[in-house]
This record gives sequence, structure tokens and C-alpha cells, in this order.
Amino acid sequence: MTQKSPLVELRNVHKRFGDFVALDDISLNIEQGEFFSVLGPSGCGKSTMLRMIAGLESVDAGVLMVDGIDMEGVPAYRRPCNMVFQNYAIFPHLSLIDNVRYGLRNLDLSRADREQRVADMLQAVQLSGLEARRPDQLSGGQRQRVALARALVRHPKVLLLDEPLGALDKNLREQMQFELRELQRNVGITFILVTHDQEEALSMSDRIAIMQQGQVLQIASPLQVYERPNCTQVARFIGDMNFLSATTEAIHEGGRVVVRVGGFGSIDFQECLAGEAPGLAHTVAIRPEKIYLANGPSETGLCTAGIVRSAAYWGDQSHLQVSVDGCNTPVTVALRSQSGLDGGLPARGDRVWLSLQPSALLRFTQ
Repeated sequence: MTQKSPLVELRNVHKRFGDFVALDDISLNIEQGEFFSVLGPSGCGKSTMLRMIAGLESVDAGVLMVDGIDMEGVPAYRRPCNMVFQNYAIFPHLSLIDNVRYGLRNLDLSRADREQRVADMLQAVQLSGLEARRPDQLSGGQRQRVALARALVRHPKVLLLDEPLGALDKNLREQMQFELRELQRNVGITFILVTHDQEEALSMSDRIAIMQQGQVLQIASPLQVYERPNCTQVARFIGDMNFLSATTEAIHEGGRVVVRVGGFGSIDFQECLAGEAPGLAHTVAIRPEKIYLANGPSETGLCTAGIVRSAAYWGDQSHLQVSVDGCNTPVTVALRSQSGLDGGLPARGDRVWLSLQPSALLRFTQ
């Protein structure tokens, strides 16, 4: 069976702006119909990558292909891509329907076909009935849908989204995340989203590329990048994480490893790290929500005692900062409000027992 080529492919792509390296040897593939997100802090190179795919920035070295065609020298207006910007860039003097019609300029379509495409797209983005309104008569979410409709009405092979929800308030942003994902499923077009918002990337994506300082650190599903980050940089960037110092004590036949973890004692692991040997100093990490309050040292799993340094109630969750002997920094514990709080939220100075399962721990050499 012949393997299908990726829709968008970057091979060893480099980009510099003077002495600043924006993209450093980037290679990745994006499949047809995929919702692919590029996530990273400001200045990591994610918007530069998007603009290169769109044809708004040139490639210094490497190959960028869309639908099997090398994009070298292909101008933006000839690429099978459309882009939606954070500020939407819709025309304030045009009605909603004329803004969407504008997306069809220069296409060889009959008037009937144009109007049918526009009507279908307005229905897809739930704007039917608002055709005569101008942008200043629309909500932020409606303006965002106009920008999406204008881009999608051309039936591009790739839709590029540069932080399109950044200007919306929190509640509307969360609503639009679900709407955008549903729209992508319905139209079946490849979406490439650039964002610094972890929640956006985790909630909408099929896969996420985590970027830092012009490099891609990991490409994986949302579940994988959260549960199994491949390095400490990804683990620090995605969600909250506790990092504990660790030292390899012994390696037994069959690969079983005994590791002393600061504050929690000796723990057995089933797999060795690359190049691991007794005495290796490394890092163990665990998510705050994977640590539980225990009644005492007899609880199952690993237990240790600590002193609460701070406690915060956040509604659906409560966060504790707990000082544990052997840990250089307080351990963060995230508790669901309905679990572990029958006697109320522990107060500063209270002694508590923390419990965890060894399978929840991640190990890193860096």
C-alpha cells in the first residue's frame, strides 16, 4: 500500500532575521484534514513558521512543500492557503455578506455559484440572517466567524490561524474553541493554529508541536504532550509540574531500577534511562493533580509527611503548597473540591500526608 504524502511538509527549514535565529532546522509533517497546533512562548518562531507556509516570509534554507509542491518562489496569492489573523482584518465599511463575498474575488465562478458558496459558508459558521450587518454591529465572536467564513469560502487546502481567539474574553474564547473545532470537522480542511494558550492547543488539536527558541521539542497528541512530555522544557511549559531531585541507587537484572527521590524515599522503576548507572543524578516529575492527601503512612502507594505553606480555593480545585523534608521547593498539590476535603481545606501550618503512585512519576536526565 502506497503511503500518503503529508499535505504540508517542512524539511530542515531555517530562518534568520539578522543575527536572530527564528527557525533552527525545523522538520515536521501535517496531514490532510488534521487540526495541527504550534504552541510556544512569544518569540519562539511559531508565527514565523505560519507566515512562511502562507508565503509572507521566505525560507532561508530547507524545503517547504504544500500538497506535494515545493513552495519556493510561489507567491502568497498562488498558494492553496488562506490565513486568519488575530485582528480578523475584516472591512468596517462592508456588510457581513460583502466581507465574505470579498474572499471570492479573482475566482472564476458564476454569480450563482458565488452566492451559493457564500450562503453555505454563512450557514456553516452560524451567521445566516445577519448578512446586512456591518462589523460594528457584530459581537467579537461573530466578527471572528466572518473572518473564518471569508477565508474558508475559497475552499483552501490549508487554513492558517494566527492566534485567532486572542482578542476574545475568557468565556467567549472557550465557546469559540468548541465552535472552531466543530467547524474544522465539518469542512474537513487542514487547520494549522499558532497559539501561546495551552488550553486552546490541548482542547482543539489532533497533534501539537511544542516550540522553544526556534526549535520543535515534541510533536504528539494533546494527551501525550501532557501525560508523557519528552523533556523537562515541555514538562515545564505544559500545565503545572512538580520537579524532584533523584539519584539512581541500583540497577537490577531485567532493567528494574531503584531510585531515591527527594522527600519520598526509594522507588522502583521498570525501565532504565539512556546511559543510566548507579549514582546518576536526574529529575523526577509529577503533576499536582496526581498527588493526593492521605490519612497517614499506611495508605497504599508512596507517602510522606509535610507542612502546608499555603492553601488556595479555586472553586472546582484547591491548590496546596506543602513543604516536604528532602525537597528543595514546596510540592504543589491540586485537589478536586469534592475529594480529600471532607474536613475542610487544610490551613497554613497543618501537617498533612501526601500519597502518590510510582506510575505517575516521569523521569528526565535534563
